[in-house]
Amino acid sequence: NLGAGTEPYSNAFKSAEAFDRLLADAQAELTKSNRATDAQLRRIALSAWSAGFSSIARALNANDQLAQRVDAILLADGFFTFFSQPTKRTVNAQGLEKFAKYAEAARHNEKLFAITHTTIPTGPYPSVQECVTKLLEMLDMQKQPAVATGPRNMHQFYVVDQGSFHIRGYEGTQAADHVRQLHAMGETMYPLLKTR
Repeated sequence: NLGAGTEPYSNAFKSAEAFDRLLADAQAELTKSNRATDAQLRRIALSAWSAGFSSIARALNANDQLAQRVDAILLADGFFTFFSQPTKRTVNAQGLEKFAKYAEAARHNEKLFAITHTTIPTGPYPSVQECVTKLLEMLDMQKQPAVATGPRNMHQFYVVDQGSFHIRGYEGTQAADHVRQLHAMGETMYPLLKTR
């Protein structure tokens, strides 16, 4: 947890070497623990909630080798870019292109990519809901209406399920709804990772 807002998360992986150091530290701790003899880091799963998405976006943009090793991306109410036309709330597609490629790979079961989100309005920048809508437009995919009560009494209103690409849209415009997305990751996303 690096604090509030996107800047500290984006800055954490500004350097291409930052994620390599993180992986090296994780491997060293794994070896030092003596819990999994000869275990080696291979496929990587990245997960984030809210502004933590900025770390994932920055790391993938800074390090092409990392991007190839990432097997899964799990995002809880955090998937952002900027407006190309703020007055018209036109979401910039360029900021989502790398994730569109991941979504396409996930659609063919080559990766796992899952997003959950609320309907919280975000004012001067695109909401997760707006960014997801743009991503689906780029992929020529449709949301499927699906009214259900999800974990932690979250009210789902649509789904997208194609291969290993999954999106769940939940109602909610309050801070508590946003935090619930984080608390529910063990029920909404991690089972998908365990299955993979």
